[in-house]
Amino acid sequence: MHELSVAAALLERAETHADRLRASKVLAINLVIGERACIADDSLRFSFELLTPGTVAEGARLVVRRTPMRFRCPRCDRDYSPVGADFRCPACGNVGQVVDDGSELTIESLEVAQ
Repeated sequence: MHELSVAAALLERAETHADRLRASKVLAINLVIGERACIADDSLRFSFELLTPGTVAEGARLVVRRTPMRFRCPRCDRDYSPVGADFRCPACGNVGQVVDDGSELTIESLEVAQ
């Protein structure tokens, strides 16, 4: 369950930023997670809740926005997201080039209280 180590890193970042902002509480952490990042939302939330009691992030919400894997077709110049394991362009059937592999994990923003 690597979500525990991810949750620990999120908590550390949230505490650091809250300290810099002189915030009394972290209300929410807004995340962007690629669909291929191998992160289970429920496990991440559970792990985060285990780690936060007594911290500035206790009770904070993890808000997850998922992003898909994206390809660009060199033949028809179209951007697309594959469906399942079918990496072919839905317009022309050519296999495109990876533009975004869908493995990102980014803190998009924090919501804090002063």
